[in-house]
Amino acid sequence: MEEMRKMREKTLCLLLADQGFGVSLSHDVLQNAILNHYDLGGCIMIYKPDKVSKMKGADIIAEYMMKEKIPYMIGYAGHGAIGMLDSFFNKQDDIKIVWPRIETACGFMADAYFRVTKQPLPVYVSTGPGPALSTCAVANAFYDSSAFLQFTGQAPLSQFDTGALQEQYRYHQADFSTAIQPYVKQSYQAVTAGQLSSFLPKAFKLMKTGRPGPVHIEVPYDVYQLEAETVVADPIDWSDSIAWRTGAEDRVIGSILQKLKEAKRPLILAGGGVNHSSAQEQLRVFAETMNIPVITSLMGKSSLPESHPLCLGVNGTWGHYPAVEAARNADIILALGCRFNDLHTATWQPGFAYNFPVTKLIQVDIDASEIARNYPVDVGVVGDIRTVLTQLIDMAQEKQVTGDYTVWHQEIAGYRKEWGDFITPYGQSDADPIDPRRLITDIRKVAPKDAIMFSDVGNNQPWVEQYWTTEVPNTHFTAGGFAAMGFGVVGVLGAKLARPETTCINVCGDGGFMMMPHAVATAVQYNLPCVWIVMNNYAIGAIRDLQKFYYGGRIIGTSFEKYEGRTYHDGELWNPDFAAMARSMGGQGVTVTKPGEIAGAVEHAIQSGLPTVIDVKIDRDITVPLTTTWQMPPIPPALPTFGKIKVR
Repeated sequence: MEEMRKMREKTLCLLLADQGFGVSLSHDVLQNAILNHYDLGGCIMIYKPDKVSKMKGADIIAEYMMKEKIPYMIGYAGHGAIGMLDSFFNKQDDIKIVWPRIETACGFMADAYFRVTKQPLPVYVSTGPGPALSTCAVANAFYDSSAFLQFTGQAPLSQFDTGALQEQYRYHQADFSTAIQPYVKQSYQAVTAGQLSSFLPKAFKLMKTGRPGPVHIEVPYDVYQLEAETVVADPIDWSDSIAWRTGAEDRVIGSILQKLKEAKRPLILAGGGVNHSSAQEQLRVFAETMNIPVITSLMGKSSLPESHPLCLGVNGTWGHYPAVEAARNADIILALGCRFNDLHTATWQPGFAYNFPVTKLIQVDIDASEIARNYPVDVGVVGDIRTVLTQLIDMAQEKQVTGDYTVWHQEIAGYRKEWGDFITPYGQSDADPIDPRRLITDIRKVAPKDAIMFSDVGNNQPWVEQYWTTEVPNTHFTAGGFAAMGFGVVGVLGAKLARPETTCINVCGDGGFMMMPHAVATAVQYNLPCVWIVMNNYAIGAIRDLQKFYYGGRIIGTSFEKYEGRTYHDGELWNPDFAAMARSMGGQGVTVTKPGEIAGAVEHAIQSGLPTVIDVKIDRDITVPLTTTWQMPPIPPALPTFGKIKVR
């Protein structure tokens, strides 16, 4: 009878928690409970312990953020956010409010902050346009396994289904959650203040465990100000105490090592999961222990120093030739946290980037849904990259597992020489207009070794991929799967918030910079001395190149040209004066037109300690060399412009 009573009490606690009373259970003992339950003659009495406090919804949020030791709240105020902001007024010594000039930028900054620190920040926006604009940033984080907590406002509870003040109401009342669900790990709608006590710890648990991703909480205006008797949860009980970094069974670890030992041409593929798992050191040790070369995906770039003798660079459409050629010819590949997307795999066409299943695939990923999504696996392991690598290192060293890959390393040395002979002259080019490859090479020469690079989306991205070498782990970032232009332009601010003493650089195109030019104003306002280097070719270059090569050179809607009446004005190229724009916002602005000016301009920008925009006029007709291919049906795949297809 006693056990039945306890079970009934616990069940009721859980039910009440689901209704917003914020009950916390830990180790099967009710701790920090809001409600205690006693069965008296078939009736249930509920009383509240002394430590329960009467709190407004916004105060619950502020108090929980203090417990999470959140340093920044990033957002943009509106009717649906001021109720929350008021509760942070007296907490500004601990939690600084940062507000860039558009809601999309708020999410981009928080996303970047997480990539650098692995700490999710809260982002707040209002209703209607605010949530809609923020969705792009939420999706960008979701695709790249980054995380932040998105708060959106909503019409007051009493006005649900009236269409009041930007409510999404026609098909379901207060229904922004439907719009954002595909891009978050979970979407909550708090209709009581007490529910926030329950949702907040669960939101941080979801963001911080397993595969990272953003979480959304929708809060009606009045819920921020409504009160509830509650206890604010302790994060230790909800996420910090969860052991989620799972590994593999010893027999599986042994099998992987045996397969690698018997291989003649093994490779390790480091995907973005290596960086997310903070497994860069384990990657280096395992590669050195086994003497196996390492290639990366674009999102895995910086997981191993590119000067390391085992690092071959990035594989993919615009990858480094040694990595591409090694991947084509490997007999087994150990893939760590890589989802094998289209740009990485040459759109899955055999012989271009990979030769699965002729090449055997061992795939390790924290997300089971990614294993064998696009390629069959010889061995699949659901587990945390750092944990699995540690297991592999321990067993390899204990059993002294090694392989003889002498011939393989000799082949790879040939690939390296071919690539070096090809790229080196371009990096030294004195051509006028400026060759993009000279630009990236000179930035790298003068930037500190630990400089954080945020490349934006467009042709600047593969130029950085090929010519920017990373020497320090976790120092290269870009928008991958969702590929949101402008992410790098604003994301560099989030990096500077996270690492104020580190040089933070964004390389972007003129198209991407114009999407988020206000980033300079935010940098000046909050003293974030970032450096923006604009590759100015008066075009959305990546798309213009497709028109040139696949649509008979019919250029439309991709060149920035003067337009008068119904015709373009003699093809005159036009862009704003980006350097003048930066100066008008209180930063520095420099225009570079000659290759000899690059290094000095970048060095001065870094040393000045001021937000600086460097507008570089580049040759708009130089295209990024394809080392594999990419296809967007019905457009046929292009052949590589460097290297050749050799299928074993």
